[in-house]
Amino acid sequence: KLNLISVPIALVPYLALFAMATLFLSTDVPLFKFIMESLFHNDALNLIAILLIICVFSVVLSVVCFFKSIHEKWDALALARTAMIIKLVQIPAYVLLFALGVAFAIAIFTIPFSFGLYIIDCLCVFMTGLLVIASAVISIKSKSFTLKEVIWLLVLQFVFCADVISSIVFYKKLKRIHQELSVNNGSNL
Repeated sequence: KLNLISVPIALVPYLALFAMATLFLSTDVPLFKFIMESLFHNDALNLIAILLIICVFSVVLSVVCFFKSIHEKWDALALARTAMIIKLVQIPAYVLLFALGVAFAIAIFTIPFSFGLYIIDCLCVFMTGLLVIASAVISIKSKSFTLKEVIWLLVLQFVFCADVISSIVFYKKLKRIHQELSVNNGSNL
């Protein structure tokens, strides 16, 4: 269930890139022209509305996942691993979105696109950050970590670039703790 839930969250930045490509290349590239005409009826607002709906759906999904995972005590290691993988998979999209955002900021008429891409980046960091924080909360409740040990993680989950590194470090530490527990439980038998 976790992998299925993570798909929309992982795809948001790529859908934003697809929307930008469709919007700006629909006059030159036949595939994007076909998509713009047949799916969006040559209306950029339809494209943006669908992108916004997908973003809102993904944010709601990640918030629901956050609360449900804590309430039902999902596997903290699986949550941390999923969040880490999503963050790593999204790196190429972040690089392209950042480059587009900088390019759009140069021209005054495309500054709203730059702002929109920044908002999408922030939403992606927020969504994946919630998964890691849920994992941290479950780890604290199961006494794998103390709040003092993961407070750095809670802060860094909402800082660009640092969120990826901190999620990797957290996953590795949590995995090591789980391995030590399984070795200790095996020797007690």
